[in-house]
Amino acid sequence: MNKCFVQVEKILEVKYIITEVFSMIKMGNYSRFNFWSPLFWPFTTLVPRLVLLMMFLAFPLFTLANDLPNPIYQSWGAHQALKQSTPFRFHWVHLGPVMNSARVEAVQAHPARPGTMYVAFGSGNLWKTTDNGLTWKPIFENQPVLGIGDIAVAPSNPDVIWLGSGESLKKARNFTMPGMGVFRSDNGGESWQYLGLPDSYHIGEIAVHPQNPDVALVAVLGHFWTPNPNRGVYRTEDGGRTWEHVLYVDEHTGANDVVISPSNPNIIYASLWENYPSIAGPQSGVYKSNDGGKTWQRLSGGLPTGPRTGRIGLAVSWTNPDKVYALIDNLNRPGNLAAEVYRSDDGGQTWHRTHQEDLLIFPGIGWYFTDIYVNPQDDDEIFALGVRIAHSQDGGKTFSLVGGKIFHLFPNPAECLHLDHCELWVDWENPRHLILGNDGGLYVSWDRGKSWLHHNNIPAGEFYDISVDNEDPYHVYGGTQDDAAVYGPAKEWDPRFPDGWTYLWLDAWAGGDGCFTIPDPEDPHTVYFSSQHGGIRRKDMSSGRSISIRPRWPEGKENALRFTFVAPYLISPHNHLILYLGGNYVFRSLNRGDKWEVISPDLSRSRLANKMSTALGALAESPLKPGLIYAGTDKGAFWVTKNGGVTWEEHSAGLPNRYIHSICASRFKESRVYVVVTGINDDDFNAYLYASEDYGQTWRSIKSNLPQEVAYVLLEDPTNENILYAGMYRGVYVSVDRGQSWSYLGQGMPDACISDLVIQEREMDLVAATHGRGIYKLNLRPIQAAFQGLKNEDIKNKSLLKKRWVDKKLFVPPPGKLPQFGDTHREPLYKTLERIPFTFTWDKEEEVELAVVNGQGQKLWSTKIKAQPGFNQFRWDMVIKHVQSMQAYFIHYDRFIPPGKYKILLEGEGTKLSQEWEVKPSNFYPRYFER
Repeated sequence: MNKCFVQVEKILEVKYIITEVFSMIKMGNYSRFNFWSPLFWPFTTLVPRLVLLMMFLAFPLFTLANDLPNPIYQSWGAHQALKQSTPFRFHWVHLGPVMNSARVEAVQAHPARPGTMYVAFGSGNLWKTTDNGLTWKPIFENQPVLGIGDIAVAPSNPDVIWLGSGESLKKARNFTMPGMGVFRSDNGGESWQYLGLPDSYHIGEIAVHPQNPDVALVAVLGHFWTPNPNRGVYRTEDGGRTWEHVLYVDEHTGANDVVISPSNPNIIYASLWENYPSIAGPQSGVYKSNDGGKTWQRLSGGLPTGPRTGRIGLAVSWTNPDKVYALIDNLNRPGNLAAEVYRSDDGGQTWHRTHQEDLLIFPGIGWYFTDIYVNPQDDDEIFALGVRIAHSQDGGKTFSLVGGKIFHLFPNPAECLHLDHCELWVDWENPRHLILGNDGGLYVSWDRGKSWLHHNNIPAGEFYDISVDNEDPYHVYGGTQDDAAVYGPAKEWDPRFPDGWTYLWLDAWAGGDGCFTIPDPEDPHTVYFSSQHGGIRRKDMSSGRSISIRPRWPEGKENALRFTFVAPYLISPHNHLILYLGGNYVFRSLNRGDKWEVISPDLSRSRLANKMSTALGALAESPLKPGLIYAGTDKGAFWVTKNGGVTWEEHSAGLPNRYIHSICASRFKESRVYVVVTGINDDDFNAYLYASEDYGQTWRSIKSNLPQEVAYVLLEDPTNENILYAGMYRGVYVSVDRGQSWSYLGQGMPDACISDLVIQEREMDLVAATHGRGIYKLNLRPIQAAFQGLKNEDIKNKSLLKKRWVDKKLFVPPPGKLPQFGDTHREPLYKTLERIPFTFTWDKEEEVELAVVNGQGQKLWSTKIKAQPGFNQFRWDMVIKHVQSMQAYFIHYDRFIPPGKYKILLEGEGTKLSQEWEVKPSNFYPRYFER
């Protein structure tokens, strides 16, 4: 048996630091480690290599570097270094939303304290509540991985939480987040240890021994898009310090589920799933161990064994270890009839299908589901999860669908239980208490599913794309993973209040995949939105009606038209009536989608064999020249037309045969174009960002010092051709030298996959969509001001560029916007409050004072700030006095700065800077002003 030993803290913390220091010494560059001094003072002396040698002798674990071949881990170290050393310390503002939630991978609860719950989103962190879901906090922050496959609370010690990283849902949409193995917390999620299995990538299930929290089994799915040997079931007896590979078939077959009998922990059942390259195969099956997981045998008698056996979920009786259920995606039958429940009453020796009638809960997508659960107190009651929930109280003979009445914590128009169910927790002490996770978020029932409370107060939105309008204030629009399309104000989210977001559209089942969502830039009443595979519609916002404008193919040739899941379309920057839509052909409409014409050949047919593809992944029209259109496919073929589609040229040489996810046509030079290529669907996590100065005929990489992690999107700054913004796997980066070097941008945004970026040009806000943590914005004016006036030749002068962010300067702040006040009690409406960012650059670490003074020189407010070299920013709520008064009841009266003109003062050692600032009036009641 294979044994893996990983010493976590040493590998993650010490190995990376030493190798990075050694790299810096070889380059003669110590500046990146200033933030670690005096810890690293020895490396700036004359004997750095001796110090390094001593450290290597002290930590022989560095010979285990190959034990972590995981690219997610390898890129995380570089990301952390750039994040900690960035001079661009601006504050990202979180916009929400929360009302629509996101896809849940796992749910758990404390067995003795049901008010303590855990919910893991596929790409949106692990969240914990201790007050029955009124408030939540993320507890898996600052970890190398974003994707979570499963969590398990140890039954014998609920403070012990096991976490399997890497989403368990196989979907080729560029956002299935891999992991790097298993993590564990011994204090309810306050801190975490990494326990190894780095090449597991995707984990389906973790089962913990009912009496021993150090004994666990992990069902490893493995790589979704390439073969690998690290699949199957792993077992530990020492809390994860060592692992045994106890069940393995081949490099195409992973483990989907593993369950331990609560009444006899020596009896364990596991399911294997042949998940590569397809979603089914003859190796999928059920296995059993009678010795605690040391040895296994395959079970067959009565189970499907055909060549199209798919994913399998398992549940074992809490009181009878011989009674076990299997929910099988049996694709040997027609797809909509694939869901089958089997039961064994003799420990798996024989099986029978429990139901005569077909179980219609897998409409061709059973690979998404197959979880099944049994009532701990009644093993004839089971729940089978699919698109709907099938509930049986007679051992699976008959089923009814679970629906129930829905209540939402925050306003939400959905009137039914969301579809696509991924996880269920059944209370051990009270089986009427259920916690459900699906594509719509977290739901809790106390009456066995007759009614549900939707906890839509967690900002975990999984966005594909976003756009903005030109209203004042402006709105953000976005399409999400199975939570339709939403829009809302670009206003900071305050967890004390419902957000201002709502649905642009919502299907009849409270969801639906929302893709590109684009408001007409000149007609505020028209918005375009799309669902998967090119389902584009036009909506009249004044009437609320929408119509399909998806192009039709000539009768008999429908199969010749193909789209990617998130099919690109756009409004021409030259004429808001002109639309372009990308499938395997490019379509153009001159009248808002009422009629379409094909303006390209089949662009999926590349002249390069390795770039033959399905359809387009990205589409762009030059803002400088009408009819200059670029198109990129999901296998790296790049096409350009300079005459509105009359002729097309392919310029794919130099680009990898991966998914072209983003194209940015320059607004400064007609022939310049940028491309971002994403390889996550091929288990390729390299950063692919390219620039061309000749319409794509030649390409050069502009990855430079970016972490070797997946890239998704790139934008030009609208005021400066040398400033670029890149959305990456863990955050946003900025370059001020057109891609020669990059810095991490901002603070306050958690590590999150940046799926899209857009700039609202009136406000100069960079708006970032994440796939798992909602939407953020950051104002760009200080960056633009700092680097304005630089010539193209100046960007090669690194000292000149650095001078722009270390020269002491106080930037002009935006006008102050006081909050509104209520009509009833005339008290502050804090949800309308916009904090003001005061931004300055500084040359060294120093304590400075920031103050606001009135026209008479009176200081109304001040604060001390620890300035750092580079950009610094402080966000003020405009409260100059916090006052509490007791009247008939307790009221909190904050005293805000009155409308008027002021000066902002910044003072450090030997330096005084000032800027004029104006606070605009509102309908705010005067008693809240400090006179």
